[in-house]
Amino acid sequence: MFRLLSERSFLALWTGQVVSQVGDRALSLALGYFAYRVTGSVTATALLALASYLPGLLFGSFAGVLADRWPRRRVLLVSQVLQGGVMLLLLLAERPGWLWVAYAVTFAELTLSLVALPAGAALLPGLVGEQRLGRANATLAVGSTVARLLGPPLGGVLAAWGGVRGVVVFDALTFLVAAACFARLPEVPAPRLAPAPDAPATLLGTWWDLGREWREGLSIVRRERVIVALVVVLGLTSLGGTLVDPAYMPWMQAVLHADAATVGLLGTLMGLSTLLGGVVAGWAVDRVPLRRLIVGGTLAVGAVMLALYTRTTVPTALGLMALLGVPMVVANVAISTLVQAATPDVYRGRVYGALGTTNALVGVLATGSAAVAGAGTGPVPLLVLAGSITVLGGVAALVLLPARPAPHPEAA
Repeated sequence: MFRLLSERSFLALWTGQVVSQVGDRALSLALGYFAYRVTGSVTATALLALASYLPGLLFGSFAGVLADRWPRRRVLLVSQVLQGGVMLLLLLAERPGWLWVAYAVTFAELTLSLVALPAGAALLPGLVGEQRLGRANATLAVGSTVARLLGPPLGGVLAAWGGVRGVVVFDALTFLVAAACFARLPEVPAPRLAPAPDAPATLLGTWWDLGREWREGLSIVRRERVIVALVVVLGLTSLGGTLVDPAYMPWMQAVLHADAATVGLLGTLMGLSTLLGGVVAGWAVDRVPLRRLIVGGTLAVGAVMLALYTRTTVPTALGLMALLGVPMVVANVAISTLVQAATPDVYRGRVYGALGTTNALVGVLATGSAAVAGAGTGPVPLLVLAGSITVLGGVAALVLLPARPAPHPEAA
């Protein structure tokens, strides 16, 4: 699996994504801590979460259109530079009464990231070839886990040393380093559909053309059975995962009575589990049918969640947490690989944009519902519901995914 890192183009993509994610993870920890410290309000941190979901809901699909229209290397490069510049505006957020800047910057930065994410995913098959997509996605998953392990403690150290200002500067620098990595990628122009013959060469005509390409991308999502099935599966698993976010810390403290050290230990175990999951996925995607990995992995994640969140003792929770990340990463890698393999290259950005919009919609609905219901129901019912929905996602994969997905007819 790691032999791919010896290839210059893939190493540039992997390194750029890992460096950028380390900065984001560090800032996420520091920014949430800063918002609660300044306001003492859970609402303040909830607004940060909302600011992170709204861009995907509002612009996710159109961002995928742009990723298909523009050369994808250039999209990655420019978006990183712009994100780094926008991030520096967070230096104003420490002024009294200026916390709104944190919400605005979070919204703007994640809006820019919406173009970069589908561009990177759509670029990957051209870098490694479709035969090695599974191994490439598994290697990227390992990189994401490395970022998850390094980012939060690094953010804590930087925040203790230089406050939020130090973490902001660090995150801005990581975007510039990522841009330097992406500059080493080969320039592979994104394939385009032929322009509509009646589209006038005006600003209005350009937006009309964008709308047409967006609708064509949605038609692919609706028409391809595999993609429809994956939209349903991802919608259910995203709903389950998002319901965990607002209930996880209350469960840790009210049910397990875990102190800060135990919370950190559980987080480390989860990170190590996902790291192992990336290695397992790199071995499995070339040997086991993707459908089987998606079905089995999703069902296993749901089952472990149900067992984990109904426990009341720390030792049992530690053991189950050490298991959770492996099937989660295996299923996610298999899903990413199947999406890329089932989608014509000309539509990949738009399909990823549509999936991102679906996940954002689920996130907004789930966090809003959890905020309303959480006080009355407590954390355990929400977490049990999250595990049950995840199991339902595995059942949906079993029923909806074809046993032998047909290769897509590449668009002309």
